[in-house]
Amino acid sequence: MARNPVDIPPEQPLFDPNFFNLEYFFNLFFRILDFFSALIAYLLGLNLADLSLLAKILLVLALVFALGIAYSFYKYWKVREEEEEVQFEIDFKTLENIDHTDRNERWQKVLEYMASPTEAEWRLAILEADTILGNLLLRMQYSGETIGDRLKNIEPSDFLTLSEAWEAHKIRNQIAHGGSSFELTRREADRVIDLYRQVFEEFHYI
Repeated sequence: MARNPVDIPPEQPLFDPNFFNLEYFFNLFFRILDFFSALIAYLLGLNLADLSLLAKILLVLALVFALGIAYSFYKYWKVREEEEEVQFEIDFKTLENIDHTDRNERWQKVLEYMASPTEAEWRLAILEADTILGNLLLRMQYSGETIGDRLKNIEPSDFLTLSEAWEAHKIRNQIAHGGSSFELTRREADRVIDLYRQVFEEFHYI
């Protein structure tokens, strides 16, 4: 009679209890537990001999949770960095597809105003430069009804000259709201226009 291939001889049991050495695994567990609890106790300035088994287990669990939290924060910031890089590439490609003629002509108009010896022309230069800034922010798809609102929605890591944009825009508001009562010197006008220039050059807008 042919032997069934799935038959197992009596001398070869399907489950061999000697294969699982429970004492070995318990000893390994406690060696690992002692190692990490000793490390944590040393870092915290505790006496390992005074710690109970439960205290050692809790210390190790606390270490595991702390490492898990640290890893979660690390992954979170990595994702944020990747998202910012993708957004920057989108913004940069958006600006690359813009017709350069209009923006260059408007900036040339700003420079023409600044070439004038009169304060009124310098005021117009700053107002025009701020309009260019507003168009830049719209093309980069920053939301907000006003330039100030759009600037508030910008992450500093995405906009290295954000502080320059804010400062220039505040001077523009003082000119627009203060009228002739706001005195604008040639030196201050040059400084403000240079702030706008730094912003536009960061995004290759002029």
